[in-house]
Amino acid sequence: MKKKAILVGMLVIAMALSAVNFGEASEGNEAPFKDAVKVTPNILRLGETAMLNQGNVLITPNSPEEDILPAITVDGNGNIGVTWTHEISAIESDIGLAYSTDNGETWVSNVVSLEGFQYYADMAYVTGSKYEGGGDFDGFWGICLDTSTESGQFWMISDITDESTYEFYYFTEGALPGATYASIEDDTWYPMTYFEGIVGPVHFYIDDDQNMNQGIMLFWMGGDLSGYVYNWDAESVLDTAPAQDPDMACIHDSDPAWTENDFFYIVVQHNNEDTGKAEIVYKRCVPVQEADIEFVAEQYYLVSGDFDAAHPDIDASGSNVVVVFMSNDNVYGDWDIKCAYSSDYGKTWEISDVAAEHPVDETYPAVYLAGNTVYCIYIKEGNLYLVKSTDGGATWEEPEQINEVDGTVVAEENAADICSKGIVWTDNRNGNKDIYFAPLPAPIITIGISGGFGVKATISNEGTEAAENLDWSVDLSGLVFIGKHSEGTIDTLNPGESVTVGPGLVFGIGPTTITVNAGGVTATASGFILGPMVLGVS
Repeated sequence: MKKKAILVGMLVIAMALSAVNFGEASEGNEAPFKDAVKVTPNILRLGETAMLNQGNVLITPNSPEEDILPAITVDGNGNIGVTWTHEISAIESDIGLAYSTDNGETWVSNVVSLEGFQYYADMAYVTGSKYEGGGDFDGFWGICLDTSTESGQFWMISDITDESTYEFYYFTEGALPGATYASIEDDTWYPMTYFEGIVGPVHFYIDDDQNMNQGIMLFWMGGDLSGYVYNWDAESVLDTAPAQDPDMACIHDSDPAWTENDFFYIVVQHNNEDTGKAEIVYKRCVPVQEADIEFVAEQYYLVSGDFDAAHPDIDASGSNVVVVFMSNDNVYGDWDIKCAYSSDYGKTWEISDVAAEHPVDETYPAVYLAGNTVYCIYIKEGNLYLVKSTDGGATWEEPEQINEVDGTVVAEENAADICSKGIVWTDNRNGNKDIYFAPLPAPIITIGISGGFGVKATISNEGTEAAENLDWSVDLSGLVFIGKHSEGTIDTLNPGESVTVGPGLVFGIGPTTITVNAGGVTATASGFILGPMVLGVS
């Protein structure tokens, strides 16, 4: 087991690569493990809203308080989930939580009231049942900080439309000392390979633990709530602290077993105290090879120089990975939006200009990647813009303004987010900070899986634009002798159209997991193969 060097007045050798923090709950205690306790929040309904003419929709109706830091994601049933920070006063803040079951046309919006000062809520869709030892939880997993206790919360929601499935937990006081950022990403389900049984979602924090000053901290959660393990970057390899504004992107293959094809990228802004410049730290963690974030093989400054590179946001699809960020590397000294892009899992990179109008500031980007198509949002002069690349980030089309009321978008860190179905942002058109939504003008790919004689995958486009060159694949696990893998490309899938694909003939025996990918969207189903028949698909 690796040892870590931590400087605390003198050089001290820590006895483990990470700190273990788990144990059994005592009888009568609702704690899933010794450093957490289950709580029952007060869920307050803000209201229900509807979109008019596919325009901007207010997600925070009847909220005179400040609603900031929105995050958006989509579950396996196509439900959109949005969470945010609901600031009531300087000493009171709660979690905002909204959902839509119809692609953002109508919304149910709530405030989840808990003790303390909740901050930096984030939420991801995770599917533990897909992975070896992953348990059976599929749904939304959320996290946030509690700055009043130097701690935080996490929550599990198996069905966003059913409040009886909402489970909220507190970490005990002091679990996240000095924490300022919390981040979690879709499909972030991995094993902490140095500790058997810890398999689940990875939380990404910036805090002051282990005598760090705003250092990188990963919490590897047990999806079965048996406990967690945390590790940190003590900077023996790369100077990363003080850090801010972290983000992750996750990649998995179709095999439930853990392999080198299951990994995640992280990026973070490092404020270099020697040069006075901001730079972007990049790491790729392959847990089966190295689960300690300090010692991963691939880590370096992705962007660094005599200028500032700040507020990175990352996404990945297949072998493609993109990082958008702010840069003032120009003769005017204003902020531009740039994109570092790679088509070989981050082995090589190139950088393109996304938005560079001078001497105007373009700020606070966020990115969504599907196949080779990249969608980037950013803020300029009080407006939110969307710009698209169809070649993996190399070239960019003309930007489109998203907010309908001019000059109302709040230009602050993490004020906007984007996913496959839409965009959310902080807006002050009503005289206070609210959260608004707009649909993503893009194809929305959905997948249905059926059995019978063979396997059929129905790929549909529920979006507003055609999908071009849509790559698809169908994989079956288990004892499959014919039809284990099939793939192809749909040249054009127009809005409202569906295409059925699949391996045709299948022959095998025993249980199987069917994994379908189309344009970066993944769906899974289980069934039983009996010769050429695939039975009980669900």
